[in-house]
Amino acid sequence: MHKAAFGFALILLFTTTCSNTGSVEPRQNSSISLPRPTSTPAQNPDTSWPPVIGSDPSYRLGAFYYPWYFNQEIDGRWDHWGEGGFDPPLDIASDFYPVLGAYSESDPAVLAQHFSWLREAGVGVIISSWWGQGNFTDRALPLMLDIADHYGIKIAFHIEPYGGRTAESLADDIHYLYDKYGDYPAFFWTTETSLFSLDDRPKGLFFIWASVVPDDNSPGVSSEYWQETMDTLHNENPGAIVLTDQNDPVWITLGHFDGSYNYGVLDADQVGYKWALSLPTGTWYVPGINPGFSAMRIGAPDWVDTPRRDGSTYDDRWERMFAVGIEPMLVAITTFNEWHEGTQIEPAAPEMTTVDGYAYLDYGKLSPDGYLKLTREWFDRFLIHEWPISMTLRIRMQTTSDWTDLNLIQGAAWYGGNVISASGDEIDASMFEGRLNLSQPIDQAEAGKIAEAIFDVQVRDEEDENSVVFEIERGSLGATWVELYRLTGDEWIMVKSFSWSGHSADDRNASRFDVTKVTIFSEPK
Repeated sequence: MHKAAFGFALILLFTTTCSNTGSVEPRQNSSISLPRPTSTPAQNPDTSWPPVIGSDPSYRLGAFYYPWYFNQEIDGRWDHWGEGGFDPPLDIASDFYPVLGAYSESDPAVLAQHFSWLREAGVGVIISSWWGQGNFTDRALPLMLDIADHYGIKIAFHIEPYGGRTAESLADDIHYLYDKYGDYPAFFWTTETSLFSLDDRPKGLFFIWASVVPDDNSPGVSSEYWQETMDTLHNENPGAIVLTDQNDPVWITLGHFDGSYNYGVLDADQVGYKWALSLPTGTWYVPGINPGFSAMRIGAPDWVDTPRRDGSTYDDRWERMFAVGIEPMLVAITTFNEWHEGTQIEPAAPEMTTVDGYAYLDYGKLSPDGYLKLTREWFDRFLIHEWPISMTLRIRMQTTSDWTDLNLIQGAAWYGGNVISASGDEIDASMFEGRLNLSQPIDQAEAGKIAEAIFDVQVRDEEDENSVVFEIERGSLGATWVELYRLTGDEWIMVKSFSWSGHSADDRNASRFDVTKVTIFSEPK
């Protein structure tokens, strides 16, 4: 299946989509540290390439990159530009037309210009689309790695659902990439940790697209399908940081992925980046920031169309990411050059038409390189942004109902619900869409059995009010008890408890409880 069509379907269905130097980039209000890019000469730099100028790009900013474009002049064939019956070089499978024309990824001058532009935008990591061992996206890597290094750029990998991809083949793919490319200076390594990779050994970075299916032709799988492979990779040396495109926290807790990313946000997607609130603390959170989605020429459905609005759509994505209030490990631009779906920030030619009169879209009031400049401006703001300070609250929940939720309604915000313990294998405990969930089989609830779970959550003060409002919601059976704890010295001290055993007049069967902020945010005496 074409990547564009496959991608559009998955975005809606499933997202609502060591440095060689060892130095680190300083950051405010954070313990995250990623290595600083260094600009070193390529093996055979061409004097016609754009010069290496300006400040180093940052490893805290990535961009999805597609090395699948080839042309007749350089490669003796067209690839991707003509998909769907188009006739390149002027008639291509995109709503936009590149300033560089229908280029080839085999052309060193094209790659040099790309990496120069990426450097200009502040992008220190490209997340290169990779379709398996020996595929042309694999064969493109040696030249990419050499020229990327010249501009201070590193390369991570977006592992696509190629035919025959399985959990076992993923481990083999990562070993292959290490063996074949791991010694290149531009290969991205990190010593950062995650919930399941706790040591500081060097690790490559891998994004798994469509992790809900092994490959395009296989039925769906649960998160547990990947767990054994993730555990194996984490225990190896070098290890691996592997991110899923699934944003339900169960893919972290049961799949043992190191983190979660979304590819982008459509106008039709109202969730935005709020899914990050449910990720366990210690998870890699990577939001995808896109300038729009436009794929009319390749026949995408109308609901995916997300106009750029002269850059305001891009601004909106950055603002919505900041509004969630959770600091990403890195931000991923969706995309540098995915021309089929119209998500690229690569410069687009203005007022371009085909021979038969089709008028390509352009960037409107922005200049052709306007998104490079916007990216740099927004990322500079990101680097100095003061993220909200949070504290850890331990919550003990018990219920004799078949299910119960605890929600924080107002006065504060919480995120990062780590399940510390649950009272049995049959007990389901999780944080989802900002709610703590606890459930047990209905027959056990009918027998009056108590289900228990303990969570650690990050809580931050967000409003001027004097109290924090919690809400218990549960099924019609039994009762629910909640205890709140703060860490004092080496001991967790209970600071508040409340319960709900009644039945409300509406169908939700919920009750709210006010807790003073002094109770939550002040150290108990």
